[in-house]
Amino acid sequence: MEKKRKFILIIAVVGMIGTFLPWASAFGFTLSGTKDGGWLTLALFAIGGAIAFFNGEKTEALKKKVMTGVWIPAAVAVIIVLLKILRSRPAGVSNGMGLWLVFFAGLAQVFVTLFFKGEAGWDIPKSIADVKAAASIPMAKEETAPAAPETIEAPPAEEEIDKE
Repeated sequence: MEKKRKFILIIAVVGMIGTFLPWASAFGFTLSGTKDGGWLTLALFAIGGAIAFFNGEKTEALKKKVMTGVWIPAAVAVIIVLLKILRSRPAGVSNGMGLWLVFFAGLAQVFVTLFFKGEAGWDIPKSIADVKAAASIPMAKEETAPAAPETIEAPPAEEEIDKE
């Protein structure tokens, strides 16, 4: 199996496992992600894993357009978990290990999908344009200034005409 596909598949499995681990704990009791909306994150990671496993020849890299189907669900999972992390909790309730595992697995899935180039290694972006290009986000064309009008030679003055 191609190296990038392996990473995507492993990260997807880690994210799915995080769904079943505690997302919140208080006073010795825990609440798993399956009780707190984690089924959605499970499905989102399953999408990325299924694409990596079933799409095309396993020894070849995934096509760039197919990669969108991997990193967007992972980014949505990160947003869902981030909202759960940031929402206020009653005193004594803490975020569980599964919540953090899903969060970091989602981030890892996005970064591996966009910036890991398989056998070629990492392609770390140097600008926002590099990130947009990696994510296949269309960039606005740069506006160029209109070309200066061509200079037109002035007709010869009357004095020059008389000299000829």
